Amino acid sequence: MRQTIFYAQGGGQPSDIGAIGPTGQDPTFSVSLVRKTPDGRYLHFGKYIDTKPFTTGQLVVQKVDDSKRNYHSRLHTAGHIVGLAMQLLMPDKKKVKANHFPKEASMEYEGLLYNEDKPVIQEKVDELVRRDLDILISWVEGGPDGEEGRSHDGRTRIASIGRLDHNPCGGTHVPRTGLVGSVVIRKISRQKGISRVSYDVSPGMEG
Repeated sequence: MRQTIFYAQGGGQPSDIGAIGPTGQDPTFSVSLVRKTPDGRYLHFGKYIDTKPFTTGQLVVQKVDDSKRNYHSRLHTAGHIVGLAMQLLMPDKKKVKANHFPKEASMEYEGLLYNEDKPVIQEKVDELVRRDLDILISWVEGGPDGEEGRSHDGRTRIASIGRLDHNPCGGTHVPRTGLVGSVVIRKISRQKGISRVSYDVSPGMEG
């Protein structure tokens, strides 16, 4: 497929899951993973609920698992909140990597962070959640090659929190920081001059 409503895995975020079925009929294909190819196609991995495959040009209806989408969106948005907290508290720390997968979610920074930094970061994260700041999505022309959020037409998708920070990002987000729910800074670890701030959100909260 060259069009889909499913979020394809990328940017440190897992793909949507759900189902696909012929128009006007029950779903016949269970989707467990979606990936985008370099030539712009979307590959939907999973299994047929019955044995009848789709045919070329057939019209289908796609159904995303809403609860899983909401959880992934909150987890991803929480990463932005942790990133903003770090930017406000320690602007000298350069972010090097982000991971928004369940049970693996973390933000990595150059330099050393210690256990005593954990409650300070947690307090700032809690404040940003309580402020219920808007998550704003916009598009700008251009951007460096390979930048996260860069589209095929040369524009870059920007995710902003309350106009306080702006990051190229192609992931899914909730509309406001308050909808993320409780964000817990689980631990801070260090390896080879890189510090990892691991975090989590409750998987059960509905948006």
